[in-house]
Amino acid sequence: MFAKTLWILLAMALFVVPVRAEQIKIAYSGVSASGTPLWLAKEEGIFTKHGLEAELITVRSAPIQVSALVSNEVQFVRGSASSMLTAAAQGAKLKILFSLFAERASYDFLVSPSITNPRDLRGKKIGVQDFSGLLWSLTMLSLREMGLDAQRDNISIQAIGDSTVIAQSLATGIIDAAPLDKLQSVKLQGLGIKVLLDLSRIAFPSSPLMSAESFIQKNPQVVENFIKALIEASTIMRSQKERGLAVLQKHIKVDRPLAEIGYKNLLEDLTPYTFVTVKGLRTVQEIIALRDPKIAKFNVEDLLDQRILTKVVKSGYVEEIERRYKLRPQ
Repeated sequence: MFAKTLWILLAMALFVVPVRAEQIKIAYSGVSASGTPLWLAKEEGIFTKHGLEAELITVRSAPIQVSALVSNEVQFVRGSASSMLTAAAQGAKLKILFSLFAERASYDFLVSPSITNPRDLRGKKIGVQDFSGLLWSLTMLSLREMGLDAQRDNISIQAIGDSTVIAQSLATGIIDAAPLDKLQSVKLQGLGIKVLLDLSRIAFPSSPLMSAESFIQKNPQVVENFIKALIEASTIMRSQKERGLAVLQKHIKVDRPLAEIGYKNLLEDLTPYTFVTVKGLRTVQEIIALRDPKIAKFNVEDLLDQRILTKVVKSGYVEEIERRYKLRPQ
């Protein structure tokens, strides 16, 4: 009897087909604290655990991100709602899936020590990454909030590189102002750079995760696994400080005290998941419409596809994963 049972088990083992991990590529726009859950999901094997073999690719240009999504060269992007909205309004079939961060712009508009009020920005230089991505949108939003207009007030907006390059340029006086995340802000304030405007009170989509409509339709299970993996990564970030700090410090390249500040700031915005809202997208739309009035006619709701996130939430997965990591009582 034992021999027969052993033979059956061996035969079953021979016919087990290993589950093939789905290969995905994820593009992100640059190095900032908001990228920590993504890096953690990759480096801690969370994507692999959810049946995904993920490759993370830095793609700093928003138009190239869009092109890569449309051509299926990458399957997901963590980037700027403004660039995706612009492309969608021009006919690209793109969708925002969700975010891991509260819907607010957790950035400061920073200025050199000589600038004491918004009027001092007239004739000055502001650094951005490109002319369609997040930092450009936040620059235009900041100018609007302060009653300024780039053309009227002779303000030069210059595309000079990613946030690290922008921070260095502001610190050395190459530019006079820039919107940067809270961790960069803390670092620069130690060098005498000042906060002219705190943007965190404004409803604004923060680090949304996006994909092409055709990919979502053909691969709903991959999308679901992707969402679950990042929810788990967020849970680890929120429940296990040292794991989160190690990843943040590795990529942001700061000392332990600054990493602690970055982690604290991150936790203020990090959520298990966030549904991107029409209200937040309309803020983005208003900014883009300043240079392209046709954008105002686009229905921003068409950019949202959060059905799979809704399914994951209704399944009880979030409660289950938070209990596993002791964020909820058993």
